[in-house]
Amino acid sequence: MPRKAAASSFDTLYPAHHAELTARYESVLDASPFESIAVYSGAPRYRFRDDQSWPFRAGPFYLQWVPCEDHAASVMLFRPGRKPLLVLNLPRDYWHSVPAPPSGAWTGYFDVKVVDDLAAVREALPRDLSGCALLGEPDNDVAGWGCALNPAAIVTPLEFARLYKTAYEVECIAAANVTAARGHLAARDAFLAGSGELGIHLAYLAAIGHSEAELPYANIIALNEHAATLHYGRFDRDPPKKPCSFLIDAGARCRGYASDITRTWPAEPGGEFAALVEALDHEQQALIQGLHIGHSYVDVHEDAQLAVAVILEDFGIVSMAPDDMVAAGVSSVFLPHGVGHHLGLQVHDTGGKLLAPDGTQLPQPEAWPFLRNLRPVEQGNVFTIEPGIYFIDSLLQRLRDTPLGQYVSWDAVARLRPYGGIRIEDNVWVGPGGARNLSREAFA
Repeated sequence: MPRKAAASSFDTLYPAHHAELTARYESVLDASPFESIAVYSGAPRYRFRDDQSWPFRAGPFYLQWVPCEDHAASVMLFRPGRKPLLVLNLPRDYWHSVPAPPSGAWTGYFDVKVVDDLAAVREALPRDLSGCALLGEPDNDVAGWGCALNPAAIVTPLEFARLYKTAYEVECIAAANVTAARGHLAARDAFLAGSGELGIHLAYLAAIGHSEAELPYANIIALNEHAATLHYGRFDRDPPKKPCSFLIDAGARCRGYASDITRTWPAEPGGEFAALVEALDHEQQALIQGLHIGHSYVDVHEDAQLAVAVILEDFGIVSMAPDDMVAAGVSSVFLPHGVGHHLGLQVHDTGGKLLAPDGTQLPQPEAWPFLRNLRPVEQGNVFTIEPGIYFIDSLLQRLRDTPLGQYVSWDAVARLRPYGGIRIEDNVWVGPGGARNLSREAFA
């Protein structure tokens, strides 16, 4: 659910967004051998040897133009100098629900044609599609239309361009943050009231008004030691006998755009773990305040490793100088993932490893093989900043078996292990005035 005032904002911002997409597509076509681009929304995928499909969601290339996630087997055709043709497949079906024809100011920017099957979609398009590039995940019928399927000359520069969000896209992500923040607070209240993981998850869904299929990614609802599993994916029905901690990594969607927020809550205020959460929260905000255009995201990650190392030393968990801790890889035992990723139509949005629109890749740092974003911080970027401190048995045991294990206070680790871990994640837009924390604004 977007903010109450957001609908008019979307209508106001969409024309410039449409114009920017038009300019991008025209530029990409000018540099390619193609004459047009067909953007296919995709079709439901069926479970193996079953007549039940997985939940459908239109693909990101389609959603960037058309803010409707439920348009299956539909096509947007872009031809330079012409109004885009939007062919909507709305079957006459009494077995399944069919989306209503879309309304809203954005529809005026398309020549909309409604048909009732895929054959009619094809008939609405030009007879000869040999000069057309098709973007999306085609099924067998669509693959036989004669288009070039997802050519790199088209896909790569358009994905590179998605690194730079329009004002409309930022508003969508900001609205998705507002929705998710409401869910996070409801989930926190459910935790403090004694709910188990499933009950917390259901409270989150009720608060944001999403079904599970509408979430941008599967919620991570982790109590106690479960928070040590980075992508914990189960929902215990019953609460633990002694609740210690709660980590929630959950987002929401608005017009196809995602938010991705993580918070960690202690069961009780005060104490060592609560202080550790507060310390990481302070360092996470300092990382965001320190962002500036041109700053390498690899450096941001290394700053996060150093910040975690400082906390580990301050709390007596590791007795090493923070710089030495990072250099020796000890800090990465406690923070074994990257500090964040680009965010947009996809939770892990595209382009984070691209040097240029031609597809040239940035070299992956040997020390950080898991880092998803290697680019400099630039105006228009939206990404996450999410440092963490975890007590992961397998990684800690590996460390304990090396000479570096002597610098770890295993008594402290034993005390903190039942809490699992901490992650604090916000969504950040880099605007003309610097970094804007969309998540903190949403909670405020």
